[in-house]
Amino acid sequence: MNPIPLNDTSRITGKLIPNVLTDLSDIIASGRWLLGEHGNRFASEFAHYVGAKYCVPLANGTDALEIALKCVSNGTRKEVITVANAGGYTSTACFLSGLTPVYIDVDEDSMLMDQGLLEHVISENTLAVVVTHLYGRAVNVHAVRKQLDSLGYQHVVIIEDCAQAHGAKVGEDRVGSMGDLATFSFYPTKNLGAVGDAGAITTNSEDFQKKVKSLCQYGWSAKYQIDLKNGRNSRMDEIQAAILSRLLPELDAWNSRRREIYRRYSESCKSLGFYNDFSDKNVVHLAIVRTGCRNAFVDHMRAHSILVDIHYPILDSDQDAWKDDVLDSELNVSRQLTQEIVTLPCFPMMTDEEVNYICDVLNSWDNV
Repeated sequence: MNPIPLNDTSRITGKLIPNVLTDLSDIIASGRWLLGEHGNRFASEFAHYVGAKYCVPLANGTDALEIALKCVSNGTRKEVITVANAGGYTSTACFLSGLTPVYIDVDEDSMLMDQGLLEHVISENTLAVVVTHLYGRAVNVHAVRKQLDSLGYQHVVIIEDCAQAHGAKVGEDRVGSMGDLATFSFYPTKNLGAVGDAGAITTNSEDFQKKVKSLCQYGWSAKYQIDLKNGRNSRMDEIQAAILSRLLPELDAWNSRRREIYRRYSESCKSLGFYNDFSDKNVVHLAIVRTGCRNAFVDHMRAHSILVDIHYPILDSDQDAWKDDVLDSELNVSRQLTQEIVTLPCFPMMTDEEVNYICDVLNSWDNV
């Protein structure tokens, strides 16, 4: 068996290239490489898929987080509640926006935000809650909204970070349709990925949509007329938009394949911790397992030519770049998870032979 990669985006080219060559030729020949018909088409298609009224395509997912935060900033409340186990992206956007992340611990079973702790971290300084749908698993945003309202914080905005959960659902609602704003990354390894960087914001608010469209274009209200501070240049190019339009119809089937692979893994090894929800709530962006013997398990997998990784080994609150700038938080569960989690290969273009082989190796771990 050749080494099995954590992901291999090159395997999508057989499906991608025949379908997009005409698009690419037309785009290049048109000379309209930004803000054209393909971007408008993808915005409409993705908004419809998500179940939101509006979608604004952007350059990447971190831009989306930053612009969403700037969209709701009011100059007085400066704190943003978020989790610390999600790779630093929301924290980066907070600091770029002049805001302070306030970290909330996660639930041990789901590894998502423990909303029962909201009342302990929210304050009159809270501007927003960034709800991170991590690893492909969806937070119940409706329940978060209900809790914020019951605590008297109806004015606190909810921003969904959907970068790892394209297509995931809460009931019949897809992520990206439930919060005040929602951000997406289309980095190549995402469930819906471009062939470079790309991102988007979805919302049901016309006011927020107009503000986002202004902030991603320098703060313009009209060409060369700047009405909003803190604007920037963040645009999805026409090539990425055309590719994403071509791939969007494949997303649900690919998510189903991810669930099936992860389910097979869970059935093959009884000594590892799995997230055993294989409904539409989980689109398995990353196949996370937990073990109290991580170093030995990683060695076991790599000895059998299976590439694994850790998402993520350092909490945002512990990063050297900003650990002196964040508020102290008790993150006992989040910190323990950094010592136990391992990511297994799980992407739609994996072969059955590869999946079967990984299952055999996982099964052998039970007997080590």
